[in-house]
Amino acid sequence: MFPVVAVMGARQVGKSTLCRDLADQFGLAQRTLDDQDVREHALTDPDGFLDELGDSGAFIDEVQRAPDLLLAIKAVVDREQLAGRYLLSGSNQPKVARAVSDSLLGRASYRTLRPLTLSELRFNDQHPGWSFLFDHDEDAVLEELQRRAAASGDLDWRDAVRTGGFPRAVAAPREHRLQWLNNYITVFSTRDVRDLIEIESIPRFESFVRLTATRTGQELNATNLSNDLGISVNTVRRWLEALQRSYLVDVLPPYSRNASQRVIKSPKLYMVDSALALAAARESEPNGFHLETLLASDLLVWKDADQSRDLYHWRLSSGQETDFAIEERGELVPVEVKATESVRRTDARHIRAFRERYTNSPRGIVVSCDPQIANLAEGTIACPWWAII
Repeated sequence: MFPVVAVMGARQVGKSTLCRDLADQFGLAQRTLDDQDVREHALTDPDGFLDELGDSGAFIDEVQRAPDLLLAIKAVVDREQLAGRYLLSGSNQPKVARAVSDSLLGRASYRTLRPLTLSELRFNDQHPGWSFLFDHDEDAVLEELQRRAAASGDLDWRDAVRTGGFPRAVAAPREHRLQWLNNYITVFSTRDVRDLIEIESIPRFESFVRLTATRTGQELNATNLSNDLGISVNTVRRWLEALQRSYLVDVLPPYSRNASQRVIKSPKLYMVDSALALAAARESEPNGFHLETLLASDLLVWKDADQSRDLYHWRLSSGQETDFAIEERGELVPVEVKATESVRRTDARHIRAFRERYTNSPRGIVVSCDPQIANLAEGTIACPWWAII
């Protein structure tokens, strides 16, 4: 649909590898501006650089290293009006996003590449997604859950959390995985962040990243972070924005369609990857928030694929809450996550409260480590987490 596609995502998530593979599939020329000679050509003669790439399209990596090249790309796409002309990416995501936005407004589409999902680690052809939960035929939903659970087999959520989805971490020997992820945080905090914002104290910023990782799956409280670190609330917000722009954290807004409801306004914060959250926090054992982070990562992949989808959390000031409220085409499914091996009818009480307020909810789901798939209460299905993702 667009003449330019920019692939975005966290560093080391596999953007360049994926784009090279796509370039091979579609017969695109390939250049990386990491190569000094290539970069010099793009800087000194951007029009000639694009002419040399030919008319069959091109993948250009590290595109942020030659800002004027994007103006030359704009001229080409305005002149030729061809879809799929250029595929762009780069390691410095804020610079890529800013450069593409400034030069190619309305001509480029952004696609976010997230860490590998569990379905990708199984080599599934497609992401199974969460859309089946909106089916109004309850028997069909139960049948699909049974099919997925049988195909997966029982899994240990702690192993899945510790594995995560960063390709190099997944490929590393298990005993070295957390060390690789820990180094990732250190490199980002001491080197990559310098391209984003001015940092007065690198050690304090790294402490901020690691403290943020301990809050994955929890409501964001900038004042608490400020007090714990001895920095201003404005600094916390500025640093948090840097993490978002680097695709290391996601922030889910609270759900409310009724302004009269007393809804707590704080968003929930999630690290982009459960294993990264565990390593960054220097925690030895996963907890329920890490299981929730694992599911959030999968939900965000599902959300990114269709503009009719959205993802929230829900909590009233009275304390009633659901971990997620997922939306597709105007309908809502509340989701509760329990890192327990058994669920009870009382685990559905907040889902019931949600569905009493929002009639456009075909059902709710309680996701746990209990292998049984069953109707937990009217309008609520209980299932194991591996039957979903």
